[in-house]
Amino acid sequence: MNIVLSKIFFINVVLLNSFSFASPLYVVPFVSSNENENDGSILRPFSSIQQALDHVQQETIYLYPTYYFLTNIRLHQAHSYMQLTTMNSTDADFYDTLLDHHHTYPRLTKAVISGGMPITNWTPLGNNTFSATVPSLSYVNQLFINDQRIVRTRVPTNYSEYLHYAAPLNDSVMARYGFQYVEGQFNYKSLVDAMVVIYHSWTESHHYVDHLIPENNTIIFSNPSQRPIGSPMFIVQSQKRFHIENLCEALVPNSFCFVNETKTVYLMTNGSYNPNEVQVITPVHENVVTFDSGDVYNPVKDVIISNVAIQHSGWHIGRTQQADGAAASFLQNATVFLANASSIVFSDTEISHTGAYAVWINIGTSEITVINSLITDTGAGGIWMGRDIVPLPMSAALVKVISNEISYGGNVFPCGVGIVVNSAHDARIIGNKIHHHRYNGISVGSSLGYGHSWTSSPLIMGNYIYDIGQHILCDQGGIYSVGVMPGAVIHGNVVKNVFSYNIFVWGIYLDEGSSDIIVSNNVVYNTGWASLFQHYGANNTIINNVFARAALHTPPEAIGHDPDGDVHIQLAENHTSWTFTRNIIYDTFQGVNHTAYKANVNVTAWFNNNVYFNLYGTPLLFGSEQMSFADWQKTGQDNNSIIADPLFVGDVNQCDFFTVRSDSPAVKLGFVNITKPSMWTPGCATATEDIVGPPQFYHW
Repeated sequence: MNIVLSKIFFINVVLLNSFSFASPLYVVPFVSSNENENDGSILRPFSSIQQALDHVQQETIYLYPTYYFLTNIRLHQAHSYMQLTTMNSTDADFYDTLLDHHHTYPRLTKAVISGGMPITNWTPLGNNTFSATVPSLSYVNQLFINDQRIVRTRVPTNYSEYLHYAAPLNDSVMARYGFQYVEGQFNYKSLVDAMVVIYHSWTESHHYVDHLIPENNTIIFSNPSQRPIGSPMFIVQSQKRFHIENLCEALVPNSFCFVNETKTVYLMTNGSYNPNEVQVITPVHENVVTFDSGDVYNPVKDVIISNVAIQHSGWHIGRTQQADGAAASFLQNATVFLANASSIVFSDTEISHTGAYAVWINIGTSEITVINSLITDTGAGGIWMGRDIVPLPMSAALVKVISNEISYGGNVFPCGVGIVVNSAHDARIIGNKIHHHRYNGISVGSSLGYGHSWTSSPLIMGNYIYDIGQHILCDQGGIYSVGVMPGAVIHGNVVKNVFSYNIFVWGIYLDEGSSDIIVSNNVVYNTGWASLFQHYGANNTIINNVFARAALHTPPEAIGHDPDGDVHIQLAENHTSWTFTRNIIYDTFQGVNHTAYKANVNVTAWFNNNVYFNLYGTPLLFGSEQMSFADWQKTGQDNNSIIADPLFVGDVNQCDFFTVRSDSPAVKLGFVNITKPSMWTPGCATATEDIVGPPQFYHW
């Protein structure tokens, strides 16, 4: 892995230094001289990014490190062969000296390209509450103060709690538009600006209130969910949960609400700051930076974005728009949007405080690289590749996402994903730290079942994926795949701490039709259900992995779902589902017995050269019959496998499952030690509630 990473880093360093730029252009937004005389030189800098883009010709644009508000820039073919970055400290010092204190723009560590606008002139109302008005076209549904997200009011005000509706509607059509509520749940002065967020399984839906029918406690929404609310298919998983947002009657410290009719924002602080003395920003633009030549055969190309921050993108849902779909696929915009673009590099870039996804690498793109960057505090997820439609005019290709941190996602739309490879060829997802997402860490694949796939040869390697799920949704995984993917490799990743709200949660999740995938050299531990689950698929190879501490959240018996095991195949088909060899299963279940391998009747899979071990001596069971290991071997499975301590070198109490001793029985069966990522940190569960269930962490 290190050799591969070194080669990739070398390639990207060469790329970053391969351009030959003309004279640089400078942008200092507070320059007060005659703009018509400015030429972008250091003595006569431009006063906006757009002005620089209008004059750029294969140059580097240097930005003074401050905010560039209400930015919505579009890069097209004429902007090829350029670089956008923050000026060095010497140049920034020069402008500071020149202008002294004649401006109000704060100096930051890097330039911030912001799609938002400041909100000023706050009026105190008492009790640490303030109000401010915004321009008539603005709609405030996000607020950031001093680089921190302020939550929109929520009922219940405790972010670990939910409301529960009484019953679904009987009419299958209207059931997508409402439910029967419990008396008193909607007794508020006004619901005009309220949003109801309903939890299903792997999605949540967002609704505007149309009207109430008090006679039978029915609420009707103006926009539908994807499926009937309270569908029997999902009722166990959802538990009839919902919450209400943007009610001004629910203000608590560090929260806000917005009244659209008067264009008024109400903010309650915690008493430690005055909004007139800090930076208060609300997003306006859904797209902040767009790459699109408009012509797939003449793309914008060879552009570098480095050492800048791109922040404060908005989100918008129409009052009749369906806002419900896997991985928040209904969202049509992203902070950074790319289409018809080639050879684009984002290096040392921060993309944060977003309303939807941070980056959308759409159709007609190739050789897009995101490297050494931070993507954090996203409304939905981090990076989306491809497009959720078929047929595609041209899939994304050769996208590289390398050595980034992608964290704290799903702040508006919990079903957002850290990285989505939806329809892309030869994607490389390598060496990233992905954590604190409420749904999947990585999702790869475009088509359910065995039909034509728009995704091929993805490499998911060396990523550190942890604290996924956060007890919010169900039916999820740290790494998730779907469909046929020839050449797919999931290698050398660490996946830990993956927990759903209730049921259906796995470390590596090979969902419907996942086929031709190599799963190798991964370490997976601390999962609510199995470390590895395959719904159905063909010809997958599971080799040289460690699966440890699985099935930590045993489903309540009343739900009717049997406890999961360490690894699990669900459906039987007339082909080999997987080959499972040279793996270590380290089971920590205490009880009479526990499932090592669970399967439905007639599943075809092959097992050999594996080491199984339970820390407490609990007997392990195998197959559809849940038989003992001795009986399992009599069926022709695991003939060379053994139940024995794998003899890890590291401290298993710190979940160090990477290396075994030279005299380990796993070594004798061909197991090869797994490279420990430098970003990995020791430790198992941080608290009891992290592994046994709620509370749910809606707010970070």
